[in-house]
Amino acid sequence: MKKMNKMEAIAYTYLLDQIKGAHWSKDRQLKELDISRELEISRTPVRHALNRLVYEGYVYRIPNKGVFVGDASLDLNQRKERIYFLEALLQHILYTLQLDEAVVDTSPLEATLNDLEETVALDSVAFEKLESSFWRQLLSYHSNKYMNERVLETMTSLYQDDSHTPIIFKKSRSMKVTHYKKLIEWLSESNYIYARREIRILLNQILINLIQGVDD
Repeated sequence: MKKMNKMEAIAYTYLLDQIKGAHWSKDRQLKELDISRELEISRTPVRHALNRLVYEGYVYRIPNKGVFVGDASLDLNQRKERIYFLEALLQHILYTLQLDEAVVDTSPLEATLNDLEETVALDSVAFEKLESSFWRQLLSYHSNKYMNERVLETMTSLYQDDSHTPIIFKKSRSMKVTHYKKLIEWLSESNYIYARREIRILLNQILINLIQGVDD
């Protein structure tokens, strides 16, 4: 392929960093207009950068539908960074809800948790899909949609890693259900201090499971 000009190089570097850093989940659609607006450049260099990434295999194109993020395997440090990032996001979100004195209706969360318990032993991704619904229900009380989407995308990037990380998450399902029960309990009492602590304990345990799984 021909040499990139300055604007195309800017778009290419930005897109590649987002994909390699797993900031964007697999199969996320990449829209030229959105990217050009974010980078404050025209759509043409963005289009050329996307074409280059298609050629290199980082993204794929579906005719008449668009360009989408392809597979991106995470190394151990990247997985750890995603978990740390997820904790920072959730801690901030729960602290914001505390400041807003938000009252969470935990009934839908409890219903979803019951469904989660029934899918713990399944080989399918039914548990992870329900878990995403669980968090969407909780995040609906938080007004910052950008931050909410980052939470869900970060979770998805961990689940969709093409190495053995999903196996680690499957082994952690029962443990997560236990912590989600406690989280619901604290939320029902609007006890955000203990809710934040529960998230910290949960993610630390997942991190331990991940490291032990990698070392096995």
